[in-house]
Amino acid sequence: MATKLSSPPNQKFECRDCPARCCRLPWNIRFSSDEATRYLAEPWVRERAGDEGALVISRGVLPMREKDHRLQCVFLDDDMLCSMQKRFGHEYIPKSCQAFPFGFVRDEKDVVVAQLSQLCPSIRDNYGKPVDRQLKAKLQQRGDAERMSKALATLSGVILPQPQYLRAVKHWEDQLATDASPASTLARLYDWTAAFERALPQGGGRAADASVDAALAHASAEAPAPLEPRKRPSFYARVLFGYLLGNLCYPSRVREAHRVEKASWTELQALRSFGNKVAWMLGRGTVDLLFIPRPFKLQRVRTVDRFLAGDEGTVVKDYLRVVLQRRHIFSAPRHLLAAVLDLSLATVVISRFARCRAAADGRVKVSLEDVREGISVAELTLLSHAALSEQGKLMKNLRWLLLTKRESFRALLATEA
Repeated sequence: MATKLSSPPNQKFECRDCPARCCRLPWNIRFSSDEATRYLAEPWVRERAGDEGALVISRGVLPMREKDHRLQCVFLDDDMLCSMQKRFGHEYIPKSCQAFPFGFVRDEKDVVVAQLSQLCPSIRDNYGKPVDRQLKAKLQQRGDAERMSKALATLSGVILPQPQYLRAVKHWEDQLATDASPASTLARLYDWTAAFERALPQGGGRAADASVDAALAHASAEAPAPLEPRKRPSFYARVLFGYLLGNLCYPSRVREAHRVEKASWTELQALRSFGNKVAWMLGRGTVDLLFIPRPFKLQRVRTVDRFLAGDEGTVVKDYLRVVLQRRHIFSAPRHLLAAVLDLSLATVVISRFARCRAAADGRVKVSLEDVREGISVAELTLLSHAALSEQGKLMKNLRWLLLTKRESFRALLATEA
């Protein structure tokens, strides 16, 4: 039987115009051990990468060097084209590079759903050639589709098989289609999901369909609590900004293990990186943030209007629904409520980044372009390309605290509400 492929209707893609954004990001571009062996056997690759780069390749990661305050792949030429592709052809480069920005997840109906990363400007802004004609080739380049987790768990240890947890997900999607702001909606979904989990029989084990029916009805009967905006970021919002956005500031963003040709002033870079995090925690100081063309003062962000309750907030809600529909968020076993947390963290980061971009440009209102670039940041740091297994201890502890402390979770959302 032929594999059924799915992608958003009328979506387009063509690799052009960005320029080479995916080759110039602070991330790990991984490849298989077979690919690593092939690259290390090629003298030109070893010469281009150097001894230090060859060691990185042996670990299954493309080496990067710093240029213009950004990391970029060592195989990227000055014309922003891949030297490896120019020399050996598209089939020679890593499969992850061939397939980007496409990923694939097999959903509950056994349909292979395209994961189209909005980190790519072509996907985000929808220009190029129709995606549906490219899916088969991209799936072949990618190698295989991930599968959704067969079950998720509640915080108390009750196991929810896939059909059961997807009933809760359907409720989330429906709520994100209403007129309420994404921050208010996510605060309600946290309470709704927590009430659903509490109403299930406790003690672990698999939930029966009848108990899920009753728990869903119980959760929907509870009255939602309004979310009141905060004047200043909560403590945990500042920790989040310091960790995620601080790591996208220079020089933090170039201090990666796969970087080659490290600067002689590495210790000074480490001190400045620490200063970035302090600046985000205090909300004061000048930072150089990725995707924003010039350094700016964090104090100015307070002058930019919040927007999640307006038209731009609808763009964020539409994106969150896409995240749920593409199913990648359910590709690993986890707590059900953790998916709501991921959507909430993304919303707060999108909002804060968009306001930063407006502040850097001297504006008091965000534009649609600010929000779209904020979505790119969420894709990079949280929802598409960031592996939970690679997050540091601080982020893991922060996530658990927000999962289990309702008021801290609400305070985080209220920071940008």
